[in-house]
Amino acid sequence: MKNAIYLATSHDCAANLAGEAYMLTLEYDHILFLWVNDPCIVIGRYQNPFSECNLKNMEEHNVQLVRRQSGGGAVYHDRGNLCFTLIGNKETTTKEENFSLVLKALANLGLHCELSGRNDILLDGKKISGNAFQTTATKFCHHGTLLVSSDLSVMSNYLTPSSTKLASKAVRSVASRVGNLKEGREDITNEMMQAALVDAFNAAYGQTEVTAIDCAAIPEAQANYRRFGDLSVILEKTPQFTHFFTHRFDWGEASLHLQVEKGLISEVRMFTDALDTSIVDRAVGILKGVPYNHAVLAELARTCEQADLVSLLSHVVSLL
Repeated sequence: MKNAIYLATSHDCAANLAGEAYMLTLEYDHILFLWVNDPCIVIGRYQNPFSECNLKNMEEHNVQLVRRQSGGGAVYHDRGNLCFTLIGNKETTTKEENFSLVLKALANLGLHCELSGRNDILLDGKKISGNAFQTTATKFCHHGTLLVSSDLSVMSNYLTPSSTKLASKAVRSVASRVGNLKEGREDITNEMMQAALVDAFNAAYGQTEVTAIDCAAIPEAQANYRRFGDLSVILEKTPQFTHFFTHRFDWGEASLHLQVEKGLISEVRMFTDALDTSIVDRAVGILKGVPYNHAVLAELARTCEQADLVSLLSHVVSLL
């Protein structure tokens, strides 16, 4: 069999996902790809980042937003999280075979984990690994996370949805109780986990040399970078959704419905008991066609000279 093991030297998640997509085109029977990312939020193929993420906090703390091609929920990555990808022939490779390999690697480190019903791996009841899958014409791709020593305290800063009510056709994540492998073995490191996965892969498929790879430097991978890591592309691919709220302002009560398509406010509907009925047309005029973006809407509120619209815009911004 012709197999390959790759260890990423890049910590750019979008570059690594682009590299993974490139590996799906390579003629190998089995591939193991190991990668570690700088802080980022990775959302599933059909998820809505506006409802899954606190984009404002992410921007302030330089946390990258990435959209993968597989399904599943939104997850937080940092340098304490080891990602693995197993690629094999679509006709012969199964997720059960892959899970067996990962569980054996964990067991060899004294970490006796189990599968849960949602394609997660648990250690003492806590989720330490989430997994997602993608199938091409010829390949089956299984990628997952292994929380080794991730800073779980910051996850809620970026994954907790805001109080905005979003009616969306996109998929929402299900919150999970998560933990680190360090809770089961205090001295564990990414390098130990990587070595255990390599050993399990070699035991299953034969001795294979580990090759360091810089996905950011592979032309075929970089051609796909924007699909995974360009914020404008990610937002454009977000399914249509509606942001709506009801709030009482000094000038009256208002219900505002904003329809968002491809990251832009495409339709505005407003209902109000305000005495000044012109606010409806003025609100539609200032919001329609504007990017559904915290910074853009905050700038609109800052530069607007109409007090009632300033309070309306400021409230929208507070909900993003």
